[in-house]
Amino acid sequence: MRDARFRPVCQYTMRALLIAVLSLLLNASAWAQSLPRSSPASVGLSSDRLERLPAAMQRYIDANQLAGTVTLVARDGKVVHLETQGWRDKEHDTPMTEDTIFFIMSMTKPIVSTALMMLYEEGRFLLTDPVTKWIPEIAGKQVLIQDDAGVHRMTPRQPITVRDVLAHTTGLDPARELLTEDEQALLSRESSLEATLIKRAPLPLAFHPSEDWQYGSSTDYVALLVERISGEPLKDFLQERILDPLAMNDTSYVVPAEKRDRVATVYSPTGPNKTIEVFRTPEYSSVPFFGSDYYGGVAGLFSTASDYWRFSQMLLNGGKLGRVQLLSP
Repeated sequence: MRDARFRPVCQYTMRALLIAVLSLLLNASAWAQSLPRSSPASVGLSSDRLERLPAAMQRYIDANQLAGTVTLVARDGKVVHLETQGWRDKEHDTPMTEDTIFFIMSMTKPIVSTALMMLYEEGRFLLTDPVTKWIPEIAGKQVLIQDDAGVHRMTPRQPITVRDVLAHTTGLDPARELLTEDEQALLSRESSLEATLIKRAPLPLAFHPSEDWQYGSSTDYVALLVERISGEPLKDFLQERILDPLAMNDTSYVVPAEKRDRVATVYSPTGPNKTIEVFRTPEYSSVPFFGSDYYGGVAGLFSTASDYWRFSQMLLNGGKLGRVQLLSP
């Protein structure tokens, strides 16, 4: 079941990071470990148009809909616009900086999904393999259907495959209002990802696998697949195979004590007219977000705009960043 807490984080504290990621889709080719700066004209972009971005971001800040922003635009592997505005922590007048660490919530998903695809390229599984090959605890699920005849349950027409968990076509997030009280009680999280997913194993599916699309918890199952197929804890696999090779030095599930003064306060649009109010203070970064040993796939990582640019550039380059090759084109 999708957690309602996801929405304010994604829409408000992480908007600047999402702008950076979307901007990267313009093109890609080159990379250097430090951010390679260039003039907009040298990569075919308009300086005049880019100069409109700060004013657009400032309108959100002035309207108290955002505390602050980091806006990054890149093309051909070169950063042509990097601007900070507003506040990292508005209540303490701490200004936004380029190295501000954000709780990136759902932008965790692409990183964890990349980890599973790295294992796929090693020949460890097929995308058509049933997920129950590695997560047998979820075998025997039924599909919960509501139609003109009422609410009823049936056997899935096909199994959940690895492709389904990557593509959000699993049906693993049934409508809460259709569940029994006992089933609703299974939705609460345990202290670890594995314990949570096993606890939820009896829950029915929202639809037949592969027959619909639903954004939700599928990437947590991707995370568990990474652990069970690789034999490593997810956080260790990500650190050794993705974060360290890409020099994503400020990306982690827990922010080290010496970096916590760079963590942005999380705001949500719960004030009058959807203005922002404090949702989480930076201290929340000292432990995993969902539980003491919970390293998930749907959310959980902290990162910076420049770190996430490196990851995005790797994908745009066909799986390669500098001399580091994580995926094939």
